[in-house]
Amino acid sequence: MADVFIAYAREDTGKAAHIAQGLAALGVDAFWDKEIPPGQTWADYLEGKLAVCKAVIVLWSEHSTKSQWVREEARMGREKSKLIPVLLDAAQPPFGFGEVQAADLSRWSGDFAQPEWARFAQAVQATIGAAPGASPQPAGAGWQAQPAPQPAAAWSNPGASSAAAQLSPFGYIRKCLRLYADGKGRARRAEFGWFYLFAFCVGFVAAILDTMLFGIDPYTGVANTYVLTLIAGVALIAPTIAAASRRAHDFGQSGWLAALGVIPYLGGLVLLAFVFIPGQPGPNQHGPDPKAAQSV
Repeated sequence: MADVFIAYAREDTGKAAHIAQGLAALGVDAFWDKEIPPGQTWADYLEGKLAVCKAVIVLWSEHSTKSQWVREEARMGREKSKLIPVLLDAAQPPFGFGEVQAADLSRWSGDFAQPEWARFAQAVQATIGAAPGASPQPAGAGWQAQPAPQPAAAWSNPGASSAAAQLSPFGYIRKCLRLYADGKGRARRAEFGWFYLFAFCVGFVAAILDTMLFGIDPYTGVANTYVLTLIAGVALIAPTIAAASRRAHDFGQSGWLAALGVIPYLGGLVLLAFVFIPGQPGPNQHGPDPKAAQSV
């Protein structure tokens, strides 16, 4: 598990690598190269890393302030109260991120002996609970001292690689179960649609098992009890409503609209309609467009 997650724009890769090198010399494990392992999706892999790290270091620059992906990572760090913003140049953090005091490395030459680095390193160590260590000496004169490996293409532009960014039906289902009661952010139609179908199938199978295990009332023609159906419904109501909340965000509505899903009978039809409502193109107040450059 990495101590810190470094969020940055592709154009700042060299600086991100230099900062990661300096932190590593202090014993701080930094996740920054973001090369996605085979068989995993971009969204799931990075969300997992963001969830377990102790701090999220966001490198704000003229490039990263324009990146919706960097903003989303910064938002997750801010919501978990583990955001450490860093200014790489004169660009100011985007609206909504200025309330957290940023470390100013805009005039830092890249020399680890300079006081700008010492203050930043101490802030990182304090946040993650590490003992302060001596600042490492640079391998050269500054930023270019440590050549940086190129990050994966899917990281530098997630929308450019559909193979890395696209989730399978099972991936969507796993994501909704993992987020369970988290209704923040946005969900595209495919994500909510596949989970809605999954929840319906689970309920249908549970109803069949109820009839097989407990029999059918000869007078009413229905199962004597729906205990398994009830258990399945209770288990899936939270992730279904959470996914519906993210879906409502995607087409620009309040997540509270998903509460209509708890209405007996009618609620199921309301949530079914969510599958067919197109999302807003581009970012909105709830986050970046989950479709990226893909089509549903």
